Parts: sequence; C-alpha cells; structure tokens
Amino acid sequence: MLRGVRDRVRATPALARLLSLASLLLVAAAARSGARTGGIAWLPLLVAGVALALVTGATTHRWPLPAIWLVVTLLAAASGALVSTAWLAGALIGGAAALAAALSTDTAAPRRARRSGSRP
Repeated sequence: MLRGVRDRVRATPALARLLSLASLLLVAAAARSGARTGGIAWLPLLVAGVALALVTGATTHRWPLPAIWLVVTLLAAASGALVSTAWLAGALIGGAAALAAALSTDTAAPRRARRSGSRP
C-alpha cells in the first residue's frame, strides 16, 4: 500500500515537491511552537510532518527534517523569551542526534560503494 502511494507521488514531481515542502513546514511549525509555548501542542505537528515525509516518500534524503528542526529551534530561541531552557536543551540534543543519524543513513550507500570499489 505504501509503495503504491510513493509511486503515485513520485510520478507527479510537482506533488512530491509540494508534499516535501509541506512536511518541512510542519516540522518548522512544531519547533517554533515547542520553543514558544511548551506543552505538547508541538508534538502532533512534528508527527504529521515526519509521517507525511515518510509515507509519501516525498523526500529522498532524510537530513532536511532534523536540520529544519534545529534551525527553527535556534531562531525561536534567539528571537525572544523561551518557555523553558530544559525544552530547548532537549530539542537541540534530540535534533542533533536525529541529524547525525539521518546524515549517517543518507551517506551509508555511497560509503559502502566507495569501500567496495564500484562507482555510482
């Protein structure tokens, strides 16, 4: 079922770009909401953004989602008063760990190909 959804989305490049942008905007809204209001109001936005990106296969790389999370969290922290520094620290540590994992996942295939000697 998911493969069919991904294939239909990728068959229409404009739709794939739109969904990719929508998932980035949802993650950005989650980061800003969490930094500004606290609570768990940001969690549904984050889940929706990640689910949209994963289910539709709109993004071929995984690193933009945690990267936008980190950038928006830092911008929200720099632009005004935060709800709590503990939330900020958790968001930055979690975002950095997610970014490292995403970069590792995205670069695993090229690294394997380089070690085996084949060229992509």
